[in-house]
Amino acid sequence: MSICVLAGCGVGTGLPGTIGGPSDPADYPGPTKTSTPTPTTTPTGTPTPTSTSTSPAPTPTPSPTHDEGDGHDGDDGGQGNDDAVNVILMVGDGMGTAQRDAIRLASVGLTGELAMDSLPEVGRVHTNSADPGTFITDSAAAATAMAAGVKTYNGAIGVDLDQQPVTTALEVAERLGKSSGLVTTAQVTDATPAAFGSHVLDRDEQSAIAAQYLRSSRPEVILGGGEDYWYPAGDPGRLPDNPAEDESEESAGTEGNLVEEAQEQGYEYVWDLPGLQAAQGDMLLGLFANEEMFQYGDDVDDVYNPTVPLTEMTRKAIDVLNGNQDDNGFFLMVEEEGIDAMSHVNNGALTIESGIEFDRSVTLAKEFAEQDGNTLLITVGDHQTGGMTIEPLGDDSNPDSPVQEGPFDVAGSDQQFQIDWTTGGHTGDDVPLTAMGPGAEMLTGVYENTRIFDVMVSVMRSGTDRDFDLQSHRGGRGEVTEESLAAFAHSLELGVTTLELDAHLTEDGRVIVWHDDIILDTKCADTAPAVAGDPEYPYVGDRVADLSLVQLQTLNCGYQPLPGYPEQDVAEGNRIAELSDVYRLAREYRARKIQFNVETKVEDGQAGGPRSVALTEAVVDVVRDANRERRTTIQSFDWSTLNLLERIAPELTRVALAGTAEDLGVGQPGAAPELGGIDIDDFGGSVVRAAHAQGYDVLSPVFTTVTAEMVADAHNLGMTVIPYTVNEVADMHRLIDLGVDGIITDYPTRLRAVMAERGFDLPRAYQR
Repeated sequence: MSICVLAGCGVGTGLPGTIGGPSDPADYPGPTKTSTPTPTTTPTGTPTPTSTSTSPAPTPTPSPTHDEGDGHDGDDGGQGNDDAVNVILMVGDGMGTAQRDAIRLASVGLTGELAMDSLPEVGRVHTNSADPGTFITDSAAAATAMAAGVKTYNGAIGVDLDQQPVTTALEVAERLGKSSGLVTTAQVTDATPAAFGSHVLDRDEQSAIAAQYLRSSRPEVILGGGEDYWYPAGDPGRLPDNPAEDESEESAGTEGNLVEEAQEQGYEYVWDLPGLQAAQGDMLLGLFANEEMFQYGDDVDDVYNPTVPLTEMTRKAIDVLNGNQDDNGFFLMVEEEGIDAMSHVNNGALTIESGIEFDRSVTLAKEFAEQDGNTLLITVGDHQTGGMTIEPLGDDSNPDSPVQEGPFDVAGSDQQFQIDWTTGGHTGDDVPLTAMGPGAEMLTGVYENTRIFDVMVSVMRSGTDRDFDLQSHRGGRGEVTEESLAAFAHSLELGVTTLELDAHLTEDGRVIVWHDDIILDTKCADTAPAVAGDPEYPYVGDRVADLSLVQLQTLNCGYQPLPGYPEQDVAEGNRIAELSDVYRLAREYRARKIQFNVETKVEDGQAGGPRSVALTEAVVDVVRDANRERRTTIQSFDWSTLNLLERIAPELTRVALAGTAEDLGVGQPGAAPELGGIDIDDFGGSVVRAAHAQGYDVLSPVFTTVTAEMVADAHNLGMTVIPYTVNEVADMHRLIDLGVDGIITDYPTRLRAVMAERGFDLPRAYQR
């Protein structure tokens, strides 16, 4: 559709072995850490700018029954946090006061009430952007203000005035363990949804936006139009190129076949209403049109006829997100683009028609919120479009008005009105907001649109109590052969928060999951050489760094119980796995929310050396290839590794492992190589203060050193404390009493029992 949709069209941006303590640690998913993807700078395409549903509203899933306190029964599979607050933000793009009034008059009449007007809390929202050329906002800057709480230039998607990425409410939700979704009748990569799930310098970069949905923000539900940006040129996908209604529409993706990439990640892909209604997955991608889900603009007939109504998309999104029971609630943004599009072309009838469909969708969300009792529902416009005014018929007091439309019937009466349009662009008018649910009272009054972000995030954080972190050390080596895929599978089926594991680098540069820098005969036995006459055979007793992956995988590392672990089930014939294998296993179990705590292992005396750098870089590559950055933390006794991560992978949470005071060099002269060259005595011997000064996110100390003062100090500095390796029930209780945020253990079954006894929510148990 060849119509200018920016406020002040043409307004641009003008912006062109192993070191460490006496026992082995595990890692923690850690506190919220903002991901900072690099904005792209090359545009990838130019965006181009009545169904009635009678199905019932989505029904909130009943809260699970508790045995005691707030903890779940150990057999319920771990239903998540009952107190977690859902947030549903419903945006009528371009919907100012006049649009809401016209929708009301045409649908429910003078004394009727729209669903969106029935919400009890009322606010008035300023919409100006910070664009240097004009304060009249476009949808990109307005959406970024609501999504991320910052004013920015027109055209900016999830970046501030300095072109730096800013954390969005959707990203905060995902970090808090919530599911998230984006629903729109525009392209799913158009400005409003894009601002919640991506970071680019220009709203036109729609393929880059789609790629970031899959590779960075990863909302569980993505529904709307815009298939053209998910398929490369020449590949029309499910919807034919150059359709009769607009022959300019054709695939123009620049990031490869993103639909296939989404399916590989576990998204169920649908492209029509029957497919949407039949979808059963907990991750859903629906693309129902080449561009917007309706036609408008130059050289086409204006028509509002989405093949999948907004009501149906809204209902399905709520069902899927609310059904993800291992999540701490959900965040959902729903947009009706038709109000803005039809206001741009000064088509009052279709503005009203799309607005009525939007209000029906609000009805569904309201019914859900009322039944759920713990959902913040917000309805608002991002700006006003068209300068719409409602006037009596025959008003010729302004004969120079560009467009006067009418008559329009007032429902339930014999009265009529006409609409006067003053522009085809955006205006600087405030827009009305209505809300209900937890925190809605914070949205009364008059304020900037950035407050919407502040309130949504505040509500999500206050209503989300992170589950106690149960980390299975080396997969739970007290129960199954350590760091075997069988052990990790056992932990997934049992129900843990985090899979803790160790990583080494082979001679040929592969990242394997193994603890020791030397192959020990207590854990592995030779079977045969990797190749006939291999001079390095036998391999037991060799350094891991001197063996290739093929050589290592000839070893039988599941032939006897590990000494000291008599309860251990032996994974017969176990072969050493790669880190990528563990990620693959989690995908097979559909364990989307499981965390991975990866320890980078370095041989004694080689802290900070080239092997440490090579391993760290290789681990980062594997994590990114698996798209698990948000679910992976990196821990190390070699703090230089953590310092390197800040430079090469700032999106990853960093965990400082710490042994005893003697291990840390407390009271000893000079800097400790293991601590990245710092002297802990410069911090009064406090490992908390030393780790905090380096900017680390989590402290993971040996459990014997943990005190109430240590935990309090860490919490005051915003750090999480996850001690290792805790195997006795009495120690587990003691550490919980001290206020630790989680525990690393060889015996995850024991820790689950302790958590159940103390009323904790239990992590979900997965089945393949």
